[in-house]
Amino acid sequence: MDFDVKKDYYKILDIPETATAEDAKKAFKKLAVKHHPDRGGDKAKFQEINEAYQTLGDEKKKAQYDAYRSGGGGQGGYDFGGFGGGGQGGFDFGGVDLGDIFGNMFGGGFGGQQTRAESFSGEDIKVAIEITFEEGFLGVTKKVAYNRKIKMSGIDEKNCSTCKGQGRVSRTVQTPFGMMQTQTVCPDCGGVGHQYTKDGKTIKSPFENHKETIEVKIPEGIDDGVYIKFTGKGHQGLNGYDGDLYIKINIQTSPIYERRSDNLYIKVPVTIFDLVLGAEKQITHPEGKLKVKIPKATQVGDMVKISGKGFGKGGIFGKKGDLYLIPKVDIPKKLSKEEEKLWKELASI
Repeated sequence: MDFDVKKDYYKILDIPETATAEDAKKAFKKLAVKHHPDRGGDKAKFQEINEAYQTLGDEKKKAQYDAYRSGGGGQGGYDFGGFGGGGQGGFDFGGVDLGDIFGNMFGGGFGGQQTRAESFSGEDIKVAIEITFEEGFLGVTKKVAYNRKIKMSGIDEKNCSTCKGQGRVSRTVQTPFGMMQTQTVCPDCGGVGHQYTKDGKTIKSPFENHKETIEVKIPEGIDDGVYIKFTGKGHQGLNGYDGDLYIKINIQTSPIYERRSDNLYIKVPVTIFDLVLGAEKQITHPEGKLKVKIPKATQVGDMVKISGKGFGKGGIFGKKGDLYLIPKVDIPKKLSKEEEKLWKELASI
Protein backbone atom coordinates (compact mmCIF):
# COMPACT_ATOMS: atom_id res chain seq x y z
CA MET A 1 0.00 0.00 0.00
CA ASP A 2 1.66 3.22 -1.15
CA PHE A 3 -0.90 5.66 0.18
CA ASP A 4 -1.79 7.10 3.55
CA VAL A 5 -5.45 6.49 4.42
CA LYS A 6 -5.22 9.19 7.08
CA LYS A 7 -4.78 11.80 4.37
CA ASP A 8 -7.76 13.15 2.46
CA TYR A 9 -6.45 13.03 -1.10
CA TYR A 10 -9.73 14.41 -2.44
CA LYS A 11 -9.34 17.50 -0.29
CA ILE A 12 -5.70 17.89 -1.31
CA LEU A 13 -6.67 17.92 -5.01
CA ASP A 14 -9.83 19.92 -4.26
CA ILE A 15 -12.13 17.48 -6.05
CA PRO A 16 -15.30 15.65 -4.90
CA GLU A 17 -15.22 11.97 -3.93
CA THR A 18 -17.26 11.23 -7.05
CA ALA A 19 -14.44 12.55 -9.24
CA THR A 20 -12.90 10.30 -11.89
CA ALA A 21 -9.23 9.62 -12.56
CA GLU A 22 -9.43 12.11 -15.42
CA ASP A 23 -10.78 14.74 -13.02
CA ALA A 24 -7.83 14.03 -10.72
CA LYS A 25 -5.43 14.48 -13.62
CA LYS A 26 -6.90 17.87 -14.53
CA ALA A 27 -6.75 19.02 -10.91
CA PHE A 28 -3.15 17.82 -10.62
CA LYS A 29 -2.09 19.76 -13.71
CA LYS A 30 -3.53 22.96 -12.30
CA LEU A 31 -2.09 22.54 -8.81
CA ALA A 32 1.30 21.30 -10.02
CA VAL A 33 1.86 24.49 -12.00
CA LYS A 34 0.86 26.62 -9.02
CA HIS A 35 2.96 24.83 -6.39
CA HIS A 36 6.01 23.70 -8.39
CA PRO A 37 9.18 24.55 -6.40
CA ASP A 38 10.95 26.14 -9.36
CA ARG A 39 8.06 28.56 -9.69
CA GLY A 40 8.21 29.61 -6.07
CA GLY A 41 5.97 26.86 -4.71
CA ASP A 42 6.43 24.81 -1.55
CA LYS A 43 8.28 21.53 -2.15
CA ALA A 44 6.40 19.63 0.57
CA LYS A 45 3.04 20.80 -0.80
CA PHE A 46 4.05 19.77 -4.30
CA GLN A 47 5.00 16.29 -3.09
CA GLU A 48 1.69 15.96 -1.24
CA ILE A 49 -0.22 16.89 -4.40
CA ASN A 50 1.73 14.33 -6.40
CA GLU A 51 1.08 11.66 -3.75
CA ALA A 52 -2.66 12.33 -3.95
CA TYR A 53 -2.63 12.17 -7.74
CA GLN A 54 -0.66 8.92 -7.83
CA THR A 55 -3.57 7.32 -5.97
CA LEU A 56 -6.66 9.08 -7.31
CA GLY A 57 -5.33 9.23 -10.86
CA ASP A 58 -5.44 5.43 -11.08
CA GLU A 59 -8.89 3.82 -10.90
CA LYS A 60 -7.63 0.62 -9.23
CA LYS A 61 -5.62 2.39 -6.54
CA LYS A 62 -8.46 4.84 -6.07
CA ALA A 63 -10.80 1.92 -5.38
CA GLN A 64 -8.31 0.46 -2.90
CA TYR A 65 -7.94 3.82 -1.17
CA ASP A 66 -11.72 4.33 -1.00
CA ALA A 67 -12.17 0.84 0.44
CA TYR A 68 -9.66 1.43 3.20
CA ARG A 69 -11.24 4.78 4.07
CA SER A 70 -14.67 3.19 4.35
CA GLY A 71 -13.35 0.32 6.46
CA GLY A 72 -13.61 -2.32 3.74
CA GLY A 73 -9.93 -2.94 3.08
CA GLY A 74 -8.18 -6.18 4.06
CA GLN A 75 -10.67 -7.43 6.67
CA GLY A 76 -13.74 -7.18 4.47
CA GLY A 77 -12.45 -9.41 1.73
CA TYR A 78 -11.83 -6.62 -0.73
CA ASP A 79 -10.29 -7.94 -3.94
CA PHE A 80 -6.90 -6.34 -4.52
CA GLY A 81 -6.18 -8.45 -7.57
CA GLY A 82 -4.33 -6.59 -10.25
CA PHE A 83 -2.24 -4.60 -7.77
CA GLY A 84 0.58 -7.12 -7.74
CA GLY A 85 3.97 -5.79 -8.59
CA GLY A 86 5.40 -8.83 -10.40
CA GLY A 87 7.91 -11.41 -9.27
CA GLN A 88 9.95 -9.05 -7.06
CA GLY A 89 6.91 -7.61 -5.26
CA GLY A 90 7.25 -4.26 -7.04
CA PHE A 91 4.26 -1.94 -7.23
CA ASP A 92 2.52 -1.29 -10.54
CA PHE A 93 1.47 2.34 -10.94
CA GLY A 94 -1.20 1.37 -13.46
CA GLY A 95 0.25 3.43 -16.28
CA VAL A 96 0.25 6.71 -14.36
CA ASP A 97 3.23 8.68 -15.67
CA LEU A 98 4.04 12.19 -14.57
CA GLY A 99 5.81 12.63 -17.88
CA ASP A 100 2.41 12.57 -19.58
CA ILE A 101 1.32 15.50 -17.48
CA PHE A 102 4.50 17.57 -17.46
CA GLY A 103 5.68 16.65 -20.94
CA ASN A 104 4.71 20.00 -22.41
CA MET A 105 4.75 21.97 -19.21
CA PHE A 106 8.22 21.02 -17.98
CA GLY A 107 9.82 19.55 -21.07
CA GLY A 108 9.84 15.91 -19.96
CA GLY A 109 11.61 16.27 -16.63
CA PHE A 110 9.35 13.56 -15.15
CA GLY A 111 10.03 9.98 -16.14
CA GLY A 112 11.50 8.65 -19.34
CA GLN A 113 15.05 7.62 -20.08
CA GLN A 114 16.06 10.77 -21.90
CA THR A 115 16.05 14.11 -20.09
CA ARG A 116 15.49 17.40 -21.82
CA ALA A 117 15.78 21.01 -20.80
CA GLU A 118 12.98 21.99 -18.46
CA SER A 119 10.44 24.26 -20.11
CA PHE A 120 7.49 26.30 -18.90
CA SER A 121 5.99 29.66 -19.67
CA GLY A 122 6.38 32.60 -17.35
CA GLU A 123 3.53 33.81 -15.17
CA ASP A 124 1.56 36.98 -15.86
CA ILE A 125 2.02 40.07 -13.70
CA LYS A 126 -0.78 42.42 -12.65
CA VAL A 127 -0.03 45.94 -11.44
CA ALA A 128 -2.58 48.61 -10.48
CA ILE A 129 -1.98 52.34 -10.85
CA GLU A 130 -4.17 55.30 -9.94
CA ILE A 131 -4.77 58.36 -12.08
CA THR A 132 -6.86 61.49 -11.58
CA PHE A 133 -10.26 62.02 -13.15
CA GLU A 134 -8.76 64.69 -15.41
CA GLU A 135 -5.97 62.35 -16.56
CA GLY A 136 -8.55 59.73 -17.45
CA PHE A 137 -10.47 62.33 -19.46
CA LEU A 138 -7.51 63.73 -21.37
CA GLY A 139 -5.24 60.69 -21.53
CA VAL A 140 -1.78 60.58 -19.99
CA THR A 141 1.56 58.78 -20.13
CA LYS A 142 2.85 57.20 -16.92
CA LYS A 143 6.05 55.40 -15.99
CA VAL A 144 5.29 52.27 -13.98
CA ALA A 145 7.88 50.34 -11.95
CA TYR A 146 7.33 46.66 -11.19
CA ASN A 147 9.24 43.55 -10.13
CA ARG A 148 9.85 40.81 -12.65
CA LYS A 149 11.54 37.41 -12.49
CA ILE A 150 14.21 37.04 -15.15
CA LYS A 151 16.55 34.17 -15.92
CA MET A 152 20.04 34.67 -14.54
CA SER A 153 22.95 34.70 -16.94
CA GLY A 154 25.75 32.16 -16.68
CA ILE A 155 23.49 29.33 -15.50
CA ASP A 156 24.59 25.73 -15.98
CA GLU A 157 22.01 22.96 -16.05
CA LYS A 158 22.72 19.33 -15.23
CA ASN A 159 20.87 16.16 -14.32
CA CYS A 160 19.90 15.90 -10.67
CA SER A 161 22.44 13.72 -8.87
CA THR A 162 19.78 12.27 -6.56
CA CYS A 163 17.30 10.98 -9.15
CA LYS A 164 19.73 10.83 -12.10
CA GLY A 165 17.52 13.09 -14.15
CA GLN A 166 14.38 10.99 -13.74
CA GLY A 167 12.52 13.35 -11.43
CA ARG A 168 11.45 10.47 -9.18
CA VAL A 169 13.07 8.36 -6.50
CA SER A 170 12.08 4.82 -5.54
CA ARG A 171 12.02 3.06 -2.20
CA THR A 172 10.90 -0.38 -1.08
CA VAL A 173 8.66 -0.73 1.96
CA GLN A 174 7.22 -3.66 3.90
CA THR A 175 3.41 -3.80 3.86
CA PRO A 176 0.78 -6.37 4.93
CA PHE A 177 0.74 -7.43 1.28
CA GLY A 178 4.49 -7.94 1.05
CA MET A 179 7.32 -5.77 -0.21
CA MET A 180 6.14 -2.92 -2.38
CA GLN A 181 8.06 -0.30 -4.29
CA THR A 182 6.89 3.30 -4.27
CA GLN A 183 7.97 6.24 -6.37
CA THR A 184 7.82 9.82 -5.19
CA VAL A 185 8.90 13.20 -6.48
CA CYS A 186 12.61 13.79 -6.00
CA PRO A 187 13.07 16.02 -2.93
CA ASP A 188 16.18 17.72 -4.32
CA CYS A 189 14.99 18.84 -7.75
CA GLY A 190 11.25 18.98 -7.11
CA GLY A 191 10.59 16.41 -9.82
CA VAL A 192 12.04 18.29 -12.79
CA GLY A 193 15.12 16.07 -13.07
CA HIS A 194 17.51 19.01 -13.24
CA GLN A 195 19.65 21.09 -10.96
CA TYR A 196 21.10 24.52 -11.66
CA THR A 197 24.51 25.91 -10.82
CA LYS A 198 26.07 29.35 -11.09
CA ASP A 199 29.76 29.93 -10.59
CA GLY A 200 30.07 26.32 -9.46
CA LYS A 201 27.43 26.61 -6.72
CA THR A 202 24.04 24.90 -6.74
CA ILE A 203 21.13 27.36 -6.77
CA LYS A 204 17.50 26.73 -5.93
CA SER A 205 16.04 28.64 -8.87
CA PRO A 206 17.43 29.89 -12.18
CA PHE A 207 15.50 33.14 -11.76
CA GLU A 208 16.25 36.39 -9.97
CA ASN A 209 14.06 39.38 -9.18
CA HIS A 210 14.60 42.42 -11.35
CA LYS A 211 13.03 45.87 -11.08
CA GLU A 212 11.84 47.24 -14.39
CA THR A 213 10.12 50.41 -15.56
CA ILE A 214 7.70 50.62 -18.45
CA GLU A 215 6.06 53.61 -20.10
CA VAL A 216 2.29 53.27 -20.19
CA LYS A 217 0.34 55.42 -22.65
CA ILE A 218 -3.18 55.75 -21.27
CA PRO A 219 -5.68 56.80 -23.97
CA GLU A 220 -8.21 59.58 -23.49
CA GLY A 221 -11.58 58.53 -22.16
CA ILE A 222 -10.36 55.27 -20.65
CA ASP A 223 -12.82 53.53 -18.34
CA ASP A 224 -12.15 52.86 -14.68
CA GLY A 225 -10.83 49.35 -13.99
CA VAL A 226 -9.57 48.68 -17.53
CA TYR A 227 -6.41 46.57 -18.00
CA ILE A 228 -3.73 47.53 -20.52
CA LYS A 229 -1.79 44.47 -21.72
CA PHE A 230 1.92 44.31 -22.56
CA THR A 231 2.70 41.00 -24.23
CA GLY A 232 5.85 39.26 -23.02
CA LYS A 233 6.57 41.78 -20.25
CA GLY A 234 5.59 39.46 -17.38
CA HIS A 235 7.83 36.96 -15.61
CA GLN A 236 10.27 35.24 -17.96
CA GLY A 237 9.71 31.63 -18.89
CA LEU A 238 12.26 28.86 -18.85
CA ASN A 239 12.82 27.79 -22.45
CA GLY A 240 9.21 28.85 -23.03
CA TYR A 241 7.10 31.94 -23.54
CA ASP A 242 7.37 34.94 -21.23
CA GLY A 243 4.28 35.96 -19.29
CA ASP A 244 2.32 39.14 -19.96
CA LEU A 245 2.07 42.35 -17.96
CA TYR A 246 -1.36 43.77 -17.16
CA ILE A 247 -1.66 47.35 -15.91
CA LYS A 248 -4.99 48.06 -14.21
CA ILE A 249 -6.16 51.67 -14.41
CA ASN A 250 -7.98 52.94 -11.33
CA ILE A 251 -9.49 56.40 -11.76
CA GLN A 252 -10.00 58.66 -8.76
CA THR A 253 -13.46 60.07 -8.14
CA SER A 254 -13.95 63.82 -8.45
CA PRO A 255 -15.96 66.24 -6.30
CA ILE A 256 -16.59 68.31 -9.44
CA TYR A 257 -17.17 65.85 -12.28
CA GLU A 258 -19.23 62.75 -12.87
CA ARG A 259 -19.01 60.27 -15.72
CA ARG A 260 -21.96 58.42 -17.22
CA SER A 261 -21.00 56.35 -20.25
CA ASP A 262 -19.05 58.78 -22.50
CA ASN A 263 -20.83 61.86 -21.16
CA LEU A 264 -19.48 64.33 -18.62
CA TYR A 265 -21.72 65.88 -15.96
CA ILE A 266 -20.84 69.08 -14.08
CA LYS A 267 -22.85 70.83 -11.38
CA VAL A 268 -23.09 74.58 -11.97
CA PRO A 269 -24.09 76.95 -9.12
CA VAL A 270 -26.90 79.28 -10.30
CA THR A 271 -29.49 81.61 -8.83
CA ILE A 272 -33.23 81.68 -9.40
CA PHE A 273 -32.66 84.74 -11.55
CA ASP A 274 -30.15 82.82 -13.72
CA LEU A 275 -32.78 80.16 -14.40
CA VAL A 276 -35.50 82.68 -15.17
CA LEU A 277 -33.50 85.26 -17.13
CA GLY A 278 -30.67 83.12 -18.48
CA ALA A 279 -26.99 83.69 -17.75
CA GLU A 280 -23.45 83.15 -18.95
CA LYS A 281 -21.24 81.16 -16.59
CA GLN A 282 -17.58 80.20 -16.52
CA ILE A 283 -16.97 76.63 -15.42
CA THR A 284 -13.93 74.45 -14.79
CA HIS A 285 -13.65 71.74 -17.45
CA PRO A 286 -10.90 69.06 -17.66
CA GLU A 287 -9.64 70.88 -20.76
CA GLY A 288 -9.57 74.24 -18.95
CA LYS A 289 -11.90 77.15 -18.29
CA LEU A 290 -15.06 77.08 -20.39
CA LYS A 291 -17.83 79.68 -20.89
CA VAL A 292 -21.34 78.23 -21.04
CA LYS A 293 -24.85 79.66 -21.33
CA ILE A 294 -27.84 78.88 -19.15
CA PRO A 295 -30.93 79.42 -21.35
CA LYS A 296 -33.87 81.54 -20.23
CA ALA A 297 -36.70 79.78 -18.42
CA THR A 298 -34.56 76.79 -17.44
CA GLN A 299 -36.59 74.68 -15.03
CA VAL A 300 -35.30 73.27 -11.77
CA GLY A 301 -34.08 69.74 -12.56
CA ASP A 302 -33.40 70.49 -16.24
CA MET A 303 -29.93 69.83 -17.64
CA VAL A 304 -28.17 71.88 -20.29
CA LYS A 305 -26.50 69.83 -23.05
CA ILE A 306 -23.30 70.93 -24.80
CA SER A 307 -22.39 68.57 -27.63
CA GLY A 308 -18.91 67.16 -28.11
CA LYS A 309 -17.49 68.23 -24.77
CA GLY A 310 -17.64 64.82 -23.10
CA PHE A 311 -15.21 61.91 -23.05
CA GLY A 312 -13.26 60.86 -26.11
CA LYS A 313 -14.11 57.47 -27.58
CA GLY A 314 -10.60 56.19 -28.11
CA GLY A 315 -10.01 58.60 -30.97
CA ILE A 316 -12.39 56.70 -33.27
CA PHE A 317 -13.47 59.16 -35.97
CA GLY A 318 -12.78 61.95 -33.46
CA LYS A 319 -16.09 61.31 -31.72
CA LYS A 320 -16.71 62.53 -28.21
CA GLY A 321 -19.51 62.28 -25.72
CA ASP A 322 -21.47 65.29 -24.53
CA LEU A 323 -21.28 67.65 -21.58
CA TYR A 324 -24.33 68.05 -19.37
CA LEU A 325 -24.62 71.00 -17.02
CA ILE A 326 -26.65 70.37 -13.88
CA PRO A 327 -27.87 73.74 -12.50
CA LYS A 328 -27.64 73.80 -8.73
CA VAL A 329 -29.77 76.56 -7.27
CA ASP A 330 -28.18 78.49 -4.44
CA ILE A 331 -30.85 79.42 -1.91
CA PRO A 332 -29.87 82.19 0.55
CA LYS A 333 -29.67 80.84 4.09
CA LYS A 334 -30.14 84.25 5.71
CA LEU A 335 -32.05 87.30 4.51
CA SER A 336 -31.91 90.87 5.70
CA LYS A 337 -35.22 92.65 6.22
CA GLU A 338 -34.75 94.52 2.98
CA GLU A 339 -33.96 91.32 1.05
CA GLU A 340 -36.94 89.57 2.57
CA LYS A 341 -39.13 92.46 1.48
CA LEU A 342 -37.84 92.23 -2.10
CA TRP A 343 -38.48 88.47 -2.23
CA LYS A 344 -42.03 89.01 -1.03
CA GLU A 345 -42.58 91.62 -3.70
CA LEU A 346 -41.33 89.18 -6.34
CA ALA A 347 -43.56 86.46 -4.97
CA SER A 348 -46.60 88.70 -5.29
CA ILE A 349 -46.06 89.36 -8.99
